[in-house]
Amino acid sequence: MNNRLFETKNLCRHYIRGTYTVKAVDEVSLSINKGDYTAIVGSSGSGKSTILNLLAGLDTPTSGEIYAEGNKLSDFSRRQFAQYRAKKIGMIFQSFNLIPHYTALRNVEMALYFDDTPKSERTAKAEAMLASVGLSDRLDHRPADMSGGEQQRVAVARALVKEPEVLFADEPTGNLDLENSQQIASLLKDLHDKGITVIMVTHDMSLAENSAQRIIRMHYGKIVNGETA
Repeated sequence: MNNRLFETKNLCRHYIRGTYTVKAVDEVSLSINKGDYTAIVGSSGSGKSTILNLLAGLDTPTSGEIYAEGNKLSDFSRRQFAQYRAKKIGMIFQSFNLIPHYTALRNVEMALYFDDTPKSERTAKAEAMLASVGLSDRLDHRPADMSGGEQQRVAVARALVKEPEVLFADEPTGNLDLENSQQIASLLKDLHDKGITVIMVTHDMSLAENSAQRIIRMHYGKIVNGETA
């Protein structure tokens, strides 16, 4: 059985800045298997977040191909890819992207709003997911009333409530202090242990080395090596 989840071939994402071309991702070929915990690391400007955005369908390559479970993403219609993302992919970011005037519960419920899930089921699923990340006592709190770590856990719950197969995490501890960073790192590891594929972008080598099975290092848009941690 083919265990390949993502594969890229000669992937490029270039940006034109006046007379200068920024090669954010340049001729990158990589593969990620189902069930992997992969960390993509590098300094600011290395292209690591661009790779994640390309794999998640948030950006479009300049050239090259991305395959998801053997299917070429460029062959997907917008509707097909939207359905694929909704079913398969969850995302968390460095900025928590919570709706400020919504409670934790409603922020998580919103992830189910557009797929015709009945209101009672949305609420039950959101409550269960928040409980699973240790926030059963924060259901009615708004983001301003929660710590950074709690807000990030709400974001994780929102990403997971639709039961995705893969979780993309872009600098998930970037805005957190040490204690909250450790809590989020532990949570991501637990999720991976439960069978979720985790693809994390981070500049924190300690986080990558202590969490991921495989580390891919990027420098100026290119992979400089990919190894098992």
